[in-house]
Amino acid sequence: MALQQSFIEVAEDSHFPIQNLPYGAFSRDGGNPHIGVAIGDLILDLTVLQQKGLIGGDYFQSPTLNLFMREGRLEWQKVRRTLQQLLDKE
Repeated sequence: MALQQSFIEVAEDSHFPIQNLPYGAFSRDGGNPHIGVAIGDLILDLTVLQQKGLIGGDYFQSPTLNLFMREGRLEWQKVRRTLQQLLDKE
């Protein structure tokens, strides 16, 4: 079975392929914090994805991961699957 690949080019030695999407808070130009995941050398802005309705809930509208962490394992897995589908090369 072939590994899932992202449409975003990710170096083979990257720590952040589509199978490992670490969450974190970031800001652009000192603006308000957003929540995102790393994919290769890039950050996917989950705050914007949620605003556009591509991810349910409202926990990424917070500047921290606290609300998302309270959701629990089933929601974490659901979001990860959604992100992997959105980023999938196919």
